[in-house]
Amino acid sequence: MDRISMRSLLRRVSAFGARLSSSLVRSRRRTWAVVGTGAVLVLGVVVMRTFTVSCAADVPCVTLNDLKNGVPLPEAMHVLDRFGQPLADVAGPRRRAIPEDAVPERLAKAWVAVEDRRFWSHGGVDVRGILRAAVQDIRTGDLQEGASTIPMQLVRTLWAESMVGVSGWRRKVIEARMAPKLVDALGRERVLTLYLNSIYMGNGLYGVGAASRYYFGVPPDSLSVAETATLVGMTRAPERYEPRRHPERTVARRNVVLGVLSQAGVVSPDAAEAARATPLHTVDEPPNLHRQGYITAAVARAVAQVAPDLAGRAGLYVTTTIDPTIQAAGQRALLAQLDAIELGRYGRVKDLGPADPLQGSAVAIDAKSGAVRAWIGGRDFGDSQFDRVAQAKRQVGSLVKPFIVASAVQEGYGILDAVSSDTISIRSGGAVWSPNDHVTSPIMPMREALVHSSNRAAVHLGRTVGYDRIRAVAGQVGLDAQIPDLPSVFIGSFEASLLDLTGAFAAFGNGGYRVEPHLVERIEDAQGQVLWQDPGQQAQDQPLDPVTAFVVLDALQDVVDRGTGRPVRAAGYAGPAAGKTGTTNDSRDAWFVGLVPDLAAGVWIGYDQPRTIVPGGAGGTLAGPAWGAWMKQVDDSLGGPRG
Repeated sequence: MDRISMRSLLRRVSAFGARLSSSLVRSRRRTWAVVGTGAVLVLGVVVMRTFTVSCAADVPCVTLNDLKNGVPLPEAMHVLDRFGQPLADVAGPRRRAIPEDAVPERLAKAWVAVEDRRFWSHGGVDVRGILRAAVQDIRTGDLQEGASTIPMQLVRTLWAESMVGVSGWRRKVIEARMAPKLVDALGRERVLTLYLNSIYMGNGLYGVGAASRYYFGVPPDSLSVAETATLVGMTRAPERYEPRRHPERTVARRNVVLGVLSQAGVVSPDAAEAARATPLHTVDEPPNLHRQGYITAAVARAVAQVAPDLAGRAGLYVTTTIDPTIQAAGQRALLAQLDAIELGRYGRVKDLGPADPLQGSAVAIDAKSGAVRAWIGGRDFGDSQFDRVAQAKRQVGSLVKPFIVASAVQEGYGILDAVSSDTISIRSGGAVWSPNDHVTSPIMPMREALVHSSNRAAVHLGRTVGYDRIRAVAGQVGLDAQIPDLPSVFIGSFEASLLDLTGAFAAFGNGGYRVEPHLVERIEDAQGQVLWQDPGQQAQDQPLDPVTAFVVLDALQDVVDRGTGRPVRAAGYAGPAAGKTGTTNDSRDAWFVGLVPDLAAGVWIGYDQPRTIVPGGAGGTLAGPAWGAWMKQVDDSLGGPRG
């Protein structure tokens, strides 16, 4: 190769090397650019996640987009009794939201004056307030001045669950970052309304609407100057200034707030002075207002059934049919009887400890309308949420016998016609079955057979009337049960719920009409608009003719006065009553379902895992006293026997 060719080759190699080097440099630059951009993005995501809040899982919450779209704040379902008084707040925060156009002017001005005096001028974060607080903290050497604006406090309240465990400085950054977004997205008036509806006010209450009623028994627009100042003063530390527990401390704080309101021109000096002289007065705490129980669980199921589109909607006001007097009396009587049984008053109880406690349930229904007046689903909802009024189905025992008698009367039998109560043996499924009986007479009037609850008479009569007829009558009056073609069904070897049995017994007390037990009368929103109304029973079925209903009712009165239901009288109830006892094999279930004027009521006692309650125990001796004590307490509360 000559010298020229060599030089040319070297130049080409050198040029290639330069190009390669330049390419490598550009490649490294691109790589570093990509890496740097990725790092910035990752850092941005980390920062965003670190200083952003969102709804925590399984916690009622709204997002900023929800608030923009007018979605209401999470709010409990308000359960009311038949008279419109609170029974419980459940399934959400205890809140009673005030509409934006209904916020009382003095209330809004009072909170702004005390909590955020520059609310109408800053954009969510009060820089001047922060500097003032910092100077004060430096001067005192303590971190006590918070400088949290109303929008910042609203961030803290709306997304409190998301900030559990978050450090103080990080929480402040989140509040400062999110507060201007709230103001920009919603406007100051909406932010103030949300704040007044969400601020924590102690005792599980959120918002001024709930607090004003809970502490003072009035809506927000009826608060006095003193009451307004008391609620404003509670904001900083609701439990510390709880007026029922700390009245002196609360009054001192209230009077400080009144001074601020006077200086800010929210109230006149004379009004502030008069309010300072006003004694602190709160209403009695509503009972059970925040407790979930068998009634509230049943109401939630009923709402989902009658108005599924409303189920889960925030802030519903559900007016139930519950009568608080009948409800409270039923709870007292049932629990007292369960305690008496466990203490051995009726015989030795085999105690298996807390794993399987003795249980009971009770329900009362208006015999004419089907409105449920009391619903006691068990001993303690906190221990067991299983509802023994509607969800439990147990063998009914002798409670089937009135339906057999009603079937016979409708077929033309007379209530005094003779019925065999002699020994009977029936071949069934390759075996011979003979019912036991405590009645020794071989023949007796149908009425006496019912009064004394003869098993053999029920089997003889049931076979004569027939399975189909008894099934038809029981089903027509509302006893929703599968009754097979087995001779033992004539003494109640099939299952039904206490609710169905009590509803079916109502037909004997109302002239033969079928009623549909119902628990919900009306559903309204926070503004009082009726969203659903019970239509009532427009055209009632009357499966029993009035004569049949009357003759069975008359016999059931003798059950209480001189038959198996005599323990009702021994419990002290002297008013008019009719009813029937029920006991299943080995005393595993004890029932009493009865009637007083306008009311059908039932009691069941037993174990969730069926076993003997007490040896030889019967429905009359175990459930009858609870029923009698219940009705006596109701009458005492109403001023004497009805009827």
